[in-house]
Amino acid sequence: MKLSTCFPLLSSVITFAFSSQVPFQDTPQVEAFQVYQSAYSEHHSIRIKQQQNETLCNAHSKQYTGWLDVGHKHLFFWYFESQSNPSSDPLLLWLTGGPGGSSMIGLLQELGPCLINEHGNGTVYNDYGWSKNANIIFVDQPAPVGFSYLDKGTPIPGTSFTAAEDMHHFLQIFVSDVFPSLLHTPFHITGESYAGHYVPSLGAQIVSQNILYPTRPQINLTSIFVGNGYVSPLDTSFGYWETLCTTNPGVSEPIFNKTRCDIMAANLPRCMALGNICYANPDPDICFVAGKACWDGVIVHYDGESGPGGRNRFNIHHPCDPSSELCYPEIPAIQDYLNLPWVWDALGVPKAVENYSVVSWDVELAFLLTNDLQISMQPQVLYLLENSIDVLFYQGNFDLACNTAGNLHWANTMAWKGQPWFVAQGKRAWGDGGKDIGWFKEVKVREGDVSEGNERETTFAFATVDRAGHMVPYDKPREALALVTKWLEKRSFA
Repeated sequence: MKLSTCFPLLSSVITFAFSSQVPFQDTPQVEAFQVYQSAYSEHHSIRIKQQQNETLCNAHSKQYTGWLDVGHKHLFFWYFESQSNPSSDPLLLWLTGGPGGSSMIGLLQELGPCLINEHGNGTVYNDYGWSKNANIIFVDQPAPVGFSYLDKGTPIPGTSFTAAEDMHHFLQIFVSDVFPSLLHTPFHITGESYAGHYVPSLGAQIVSQNILYPTRPQINLTSIFVGNGYVSPLDTSFGYWETLCTTNPGVSEPIFNKTRCDIMAANLPRCMALGNICYANPDPDICFVAGKACWDGVIVHYDGESGPGGRNRFNIHHPCDPSSELCYPEIPAIQDYLNLPWVWDALGVPKAVENYSVVSWDVELAFLLTNDLQISMQPQVLYLLENSIDVLFYQGNFDLACNTAGNLHWANTMAWKGQPWFVAQGKRAWGDGGKDIGWFKEVKVREGDVSEGNERETTFAFATVDRAGHMVPYDKPREALALVTKWLEKRSFA
């Protein structure tokens, strides 16, 4: 979730144990955690343990929790094996956005095998969890988000690219040392909102590192798919007018009246002009001026009235719940649950973690100061497509914060081989079980030499879910699972 604009040393506890290509169950135990040291860096290791407490999360499959130790940074993860066939089902990595949002929101509110209960003191099984037919990892990143933490005096990471470096090291150890059976498993990165920054940057990091270091563990990246992604801030601002001033999101009449729409339309040219200057010259001072112009001229007319009991920028069809700053009552319930003493005991949370919070405002501020919030990730998406990585962006049409109109706008303007086909085609309906769910556009481009046997088909797709907001798996769980299943199995909505 995009929150802002879309939205102690353990050496005394852990002794590092080197392991390379050793199955998880055969490694020595240290304080109930098994420890894996990177073969390539003394500063990277994973401590992990299998969860036996089904009260914590009745996942219907094996589950593991632990921390990636990256020097003085420690990233919490929760891994669930597939409920169907862990040895052959794909591997997914889920990243909640923010910047600063805990991935436990995705796990316990949206698509995990268990969801927070109505009392906030336990969980219930999720019939539409994405681990039905996939192995999935949820990671709190960058530190100090959620259960992740920093050693005292360590600077807070402030860019998507720094976060991507840490996540790449985590994945290398995870699939080569901890679970070597996953090394050649198709791997997909997913997430929502500011994951529109996180996911493309991590994907680009993986591809580039695979090329640069062919003898090191290769991450078998197959695709990325992002829900309501914050990819291009300027295009998100552009999409505010269409979302609020037309019926295109699927509303019976526009949210705003003509007076407000005229004011926004009059201010859009200046917002776009200054935003383009920011893109061409990504200096924080320049981009601050551009961001302020878009906020004052366009965004504030809705977001200025958003908040508890007011408008909901994550779903224009529903008011913001008065019990939560982020408009969903489940979010404070998740925070309460994950701060229960018995939950900490089950997870083995170290003393260095003072408390669990669903949002790290310190991380958001760090990203704001580096200007990460104002840059576009369109170049990283293009880099992935050029390297034969399949790409899907999906949308809940009732979302304003990371709206459909804005994301479709940057998708249409991305200059690559598939652009003319993507722009020229009309929107086509897609569905499941005989029921329409939304619309889609997709192109398939062939690259490589057929005669040499290295030709590959690359897919770029854009799909929507009607009457869903920012959190598609929360608003439309059955439809979201159908969307993900189609993507993983067919790479097509046709």
